[in-house]
Amino acid sequence: MSTISDSFSTNVNSTNFGRRNRNWLDLPDDITSKILFKLSTVDIIQTAQYVCPSWENICKNNSSMWQGIDMRNLGTEHSNKDLDKICREAVDFSKGQLLEISIEKFATNELLNYIAERSSNLKRLRLISCREIKNEGLIEAVAKLPLLEELELTYCPIYKNALEEIGKSCPLLNSFKFNDVFPYYFEPDAEARAIANSMPGLRHLHLVRHRLTSNGLRAILNGCPLLESLDLRKCEHIHFRGELKKTCVDQVRSLKLPDASMDDYPHSFQFPIPEEDDYYDPCPDICGCHGSYSDSESEDGYAIDVDAYGLI
Repeated sequence: MSTISDSFSTNVNSTNFGRRNRNWLDLPDDITSKILFKLSTVDIIQTAQYVCPSWENICKNNSSMWQGIDMRNLGTEHSNKDLDKICREAVDFSKGQLLEISIEKFATNELLNYIAERSSNLKRLRLISCREIKNEGLIEAVAKLPLLEELELTYCPIYKNALEEIGKSCPLLNSFKFNDVFPYYFEPDAEARAIANSMPGLRHLHLVRHRLTSNGLRAILNGCPLLESLDLRKCEHIHFRGELKKTCVDQVRSLKLPDASMDDYPHSFQFPIPEEDDYYDPCPDICGCHGSYSDSESEDGYAIDVDAYGLI
């Protein structure tokens, strides 16, 4: 007579036997895709697709696997040239279905335009510490991304004329992170005014460690009336007082002031915050900004030609 113990033992042995003899290559494609999705972009491109013809077919032809590409925190194991090649192959596999891509350090103007030309449905773009990205490359790329909703530019050498074009080219943009920007610029509120004038639909704006002043903040509050969250941590040249403080508190539901904790900030600081007289104009021929300073001072102590930058 069989007992409960015997039956349990038989079931366990049968289960273990099945596990030892399971052929993982016989899994349904949708299950295999979910497993492969857990791997990094680099691991899939360099290794997983070469395991067997079945996996290669899934990697190359299941475009839903490639709706998101994350190439951040990759260390120093791979050269920028190798990462560029891997990224292009991943974009090719997406077959135009790419919705989100994040790149840290190795992006160039050429790579960004390669992505844009093949990803007109892109909604989220994050570029972190991509020092080879320049104004002209970003302007050319965003012109091909009319559906872009979220953009992050953290420690990238991008200035006001590119921001203006982003606003014009991406009317659906509602979230913009412009953090830890290159500090040595001719006028501390130039980018703030570009945002205010070209991105009226913004609901979320991060300007961590930015050099904007109270004037720049006023412009943003006036030009972006839909703002729900505003991160101004380490923006040490804004004077929160009186009407400005009241407007911020009343208008913005989630507000992080300059002295708020940085514990949850995901990036390391790239440079010290400069002093006022460290500024210079890096692109006078492009921006035509000669003579932008005058003898008159703003309330924040900056000598600014208010007519040149539309301060009044």
